[in-house]
Amino acid sequence: MTDYQITPSPGLESPDGTAVPAAGEAPATSPLWYRRKRVAFPSAVLLVFLMIMITTGGNDPGLYRSAGNAVASKVRSITRSAPVAGTVGQSVRDGKLAFVVTSTEKPGKTITDRFGATHKAQGDFVIVRVSVSNIGFDARTLAATGQFLVNDKGQRYATSSAISGLRGAELVFRNEINPGSTVNEAPLLFDVPAGTTISGVELHDSLTSTGVRVTLG
Repeated sequence: MTDYQITPSPGLESPDGTAVPAAGEAPATSPLWYRRKRVAFPSAVLLVFLMIMITTGGNDPGLYRSAGNAVASKVRSITRSAPVAGTVGQSVRDGKLAFVVTSTEKPGKTITDRFGATHKAQGDFVIVRVSVSNIGFDARTLAATGQFLVNDKGQRYATSSAISGLRGAELVFRNEINPGSTVNEAPLLFDVPAGTTISGVELHDSLTSTGVRVTLG
């Protein structure tokens, strides 16, 4: 008699590449089942969280501590971004520089610089004189382009290009101010439309600093 060896029939293959068991075989573990379990696990965690909320009435301080800290941090950030108000003659600080606004002048439509050159304004010139002290540990140079005149509507005006010719400007805008040193009566020159009502001046330690607002008048 001839012996016949019967080879078990392999299972079929499903479209997603997983084997379909033959008759009588135990079903293989399906990757799809695993993915369903992974989705169900976070859902169970969320359900537990909701149950805790219901049983505590939402009053468990631990549940809101992180959110509360995040909100408080955001509020502090918003508060820091607003310029601090100061007045003429008062020392105010931004970054590593301290400022004291000493006076305001309105020379009109023309000025003569230290070289004898005459400059004409598009509107009217305004000069704000400020003493600048370095309260940090490194030498610093003040950026003229980081200072602004503010009108009663909150509009800001940049310094005029003619500022470089004013006497005393080179001491603060070109030369470094050493730690502990002060440059007195440095001029800030602005060209504003005629009839502008000046509200204040915004002073900055650097181009990216928060700045400090000093009320003029």
